[in-house]
Amino acid sequence: MKRFGLARRLRAWSAPLLKSSLFFPVLFGSGVGKADEPPTINVIEFRMDLKARGGKVRCGLFEREGWLKKPVASAVVKPSGDSALCVFEKIPAGVYGISAFHDENNNGKLDTNLVGYPTETYCASRNARNLFSAPSFDDAKFSYKGGRKRLEARMK
Repeated sequence: MKRFGLARRLRAWSAPLLKSSLFFPVLFGSGVGKADEPPTINVIEFRMDLKARGGKVRCGLFEREGWLKKPVASAVVKPSGDSALCVFEKIPAGVYGISAFHDENNNGKLDTNLVGYPTETYCASRNARNLFSAPSFDDAKFSYKGGRKRLEARMK
């Protein structure tokens, strides 16, 4: 009969403990989890090294279908010293390419010479570049799975 007495005492002792808020974190974790973490922000950052100062840097984020014609997102930023940073926010996962140019005279377009070759510096993601034409999407493309992605390129 003593065994039942011990069981009864254990139940009497453990019942308040089970109801206590101090015991539940031990059983089920600390209560800190994904619900308490800040939401992931879908951001692509594109930092460029510049050859000149002044003007503005104009960037476009493109999908294959709109490469160099119809950007999914765009940014215009002032250079900071010898670099510039374009930030694209709320971007869904996908495959993208970035193109940018340094609009040194701030006229809103990429200036070219008589044969159509750019006279202002430009770049693309993955430092994609072609000798006699614009960089191809396949050379500039990168996969984006969400979260924060940082890319770098050099204006030439």
